Amino acid sequence: MPIYEYVCSGCRCQFELLRPLSKAGEEAPCPRCSKAARRKLSAFSSFSKSASGVSTPISGAGGGCSGCSSSSCSTCGS
Repeated sequence: MPIYEYVCSGCRCQFELLRPLSKAGEEAPCPRCSKAARRKLSAFSSFSKSASGVSTPISGAGGGCSGCSSSSCSTCGS
């Protein structure tokens, strides 16, 4: 089962849910206020590990976010 990301239309809470594919398009109840939350587009990153064990991004420049030039997600504000 995939993990989907949601954002609540009421309190703007962002959360993740492990759900079957059959429920991918359905709204989910917010864990904070119980209002309907819509699924949001999830970002992901891909890395390759060399024979020496060093991880490097497969594509893009900079960090894992498309709009970020940082080399570490710990400096990201989002």
